[in-house]
Amino acid sequence: MKHLLILSLVILLSACSSISGDKGGLSSEELAAQEEAARQEELRRQEEVRRQEEVRRQEEAARRQEEARREQEQWREAERIAAEERRQEQLRLEEQARQQELRRQEEARQRELLRQQRLEDGDDLDLVGMVTEQQLRDADPILLEQSIHFGFDRYDIQPKYAPMIAAHARFLIVNPTVKIFVEGNCDDRGSPEYNIALGQRRSEAIQRALLTLGVPPRQIEAVSYGAERPVAYGASEQAWAQNRRADIAYPMFDY
Repeated sequence: MKHLLILSLVILLSACSSISGDKGGLSSEELAAQEEAARQEELRRQEEVRRQEEVRRQEEAARRQEEARREQEQWREAERIAAEERRQEQLRLEEQARQQELRRQEEARQRELLRQQRLEDGDDLDLVGMVTEQQLRDADPILLEQSIHFGFDRYDIQPKYAPMIAAHARFLIVNPTVKIFVEGNCDDRGSPEYNIALGQRRSEAIQRALLTLGVPPRQIEAVSYGAERPVAYGASEQAWAQNRRADIAYPMFDY
């Protein structure tokens, strides 16, 4: 038993000596070299992480710049389209105004030709049914008010216009040679066919009111211009309201 203990102790001491011999086999320079290699590997790993993070930041910045560039292009394109629409609308309004002015000039020319013809013929204004603005003013200043306005898609006459219509009826009855045109008009929201029909209903509503007040049918003619004779331009309720109207048109004699 004693011999076995001694043998075990010898074997254990031999093993410890072998392990100690393995560790002691590396010199301090070799250990330092291993530590430096490990430190360099850690630095390399950290540098690779920093490089990848920098690449990611650059890619993110490039993506944001590209999005900003696309948004800027979209904004410029939207501005260009809006500016073109404004330009087209302005051209449309200018063309409408030009056509309106041409119509007014033509109407003035026709009136002047008629005036010259009447003067050459020596006709009496009362006999040819023409009136002057002063004649209307002297009879009743309210006769200078000649437009009746309507609600959207309506042709019923508002009560506030009753005094004006009554004044026109009195004047026509007193002046049986005068014939008027009641001209129905609409705003431009609707097809041409619908607007012509609506304008006609408006003019006929005024005609019926005058007939009810005793004006002879031969002195009134109801016509419709639809949306062709606007007095206000633009796509606003204010402009539309001014164009929803019926005008009482007298044959005017201009001096």
